Amino acid sequence: MVDISVIVTVYNLEAYVRSCLDSILEQTGVEFEVICVDDASTDASLHILEEYVQRDSRVKIVRNTHNMGLTSARNRGYRYAEGEYLYNIDGDDMLQQGALLRMHDCAKEHNLDLLGFSAKSFSEEDEFSEFYEEDEYVRKHNYTGVYNGGELFALLMKNGDRVTSNRVFYLYRREYFLSNHLYDEEGLRYADDSMFSYYITAQRAMCIPDQLYLRRYRQGSMVTSPMKKRYLESMVVLFCAEMGRWRKLDFSAEVNRQIEAYFDLRLKEINEFYVRFQQDDSKEAYLQEHPADDYFYKRFIRQEPLLANPISENCLDRIRQADRVVLYGAGAIATEVAKALEYHSVISYLVAVTKPEDNQQTFRGRQIKSIQAYAGTDKTLILVAMSERYREEIMEILDANGFQDVMWAPLR
Repeated sequence: MVDISVIVTVYNLEAYVRSCLDSILEQTGVEFEVICVDDASTDASLHILEEYVQRDSRVKIVRNTHNMGLTSARNRGYRYAEGEYLYNIDGDDMLQQGALLRMHDCAKEHNLDLLGFSAKSFSEEDEFSEFYEEDEYVRKHNYTGVYNGGELFALLMKNGDRVTSNRVFYLYRREYFLSNHLYDEEGLRYADDSMFSYYITAQRAMCIPDQLYLRRYRQGSMVTSPMKKRYLESMVVLFCAEMGRWRKLDFSAEVNRQIEAYFDLRLKEINEFYVRFQQDDSKEAYLQEHPADDYFYKRFIRQEPLLANPISENCLDRIRQADRVVLYGAGAIATEVAKALEYHSVISYLVAVTKPEDNQQTFRGRQIKSIQAYAGTDKTLILVAMSERYREEIMEILDANGFQDVMWAPLR
């Protein structure tokens, strides 16, 4: 019988993987297997793993023929696991002495689906001290009681404690993992340690304060590396997947409020990443592999217009050459035209209506004025964003105010 399947993910970690494996193999009091997933390393990592296979029968290797990323590598490890419990460790980190026994005994005693614990951060390189605090993975409050996972998640959120921090700070029962199909989203390259789905599907969960893990900060790790556009796309895919998981479950109003707060934070992070990469024209195929998520991204993050081809290239050139652009309308059609303008980096437009309403004084952060306020101004281009059935009435108003350069949406 195998008590715990320890899944070690490795990619070009020749300088660290020995200390990781030694810290695992020195564990006592519990039966475990060590499944090392080599994610197509190009350094000596695989050779080191093979050394350990020869030395200890508990060590096994699963090798990827090409680099698949952390979530896909972990998924392969899960499929080879035979233990009663599953546990992940990154190949550059280490376990504290007695960690596996403490995890196992606590999970067995309380019949847990999910067990969280704390960690100590460290670095052997002084220049990375800015990236971490030694106790950053220590929760502020005590959660040693047994909870329903959704309730524990809500309590952690309410207290401002870590809820998703890192997969390596959790032990989970394999039967619970399989019955809830908790395999990771394939191909994620960021936000790949989210614990949301684990919490909300667990019937019995606990977080203990014990610091059982040693988290290393080093040169070349994801935490210390530059951000990439693929990270944004990974966050979008994970956001949609977790929303889908949430909608299948029934929680109390309080738990749902805290879950909403969690998704608010996720969405804020996505939008911040979008701003960072807004001018990045590089193409990533990842979202194209997830059509529904791509739709969410285009409509709700990029806010691409709903109107089919709302602005032709000829009209766009004409708009950019105008001295003044006035969007005439502040309703649903105007919203789509405004999105199209902003999508094409036309952001200096003004907004006008026939008669401003007291309850709507701004439109997308711009002051709404009467169309008459712009009468008599030269080289003003009016973009009419209203229904065609008002065309005759609107044109009479524009003619009366001397506007001659007029375009109607869709702007073709």
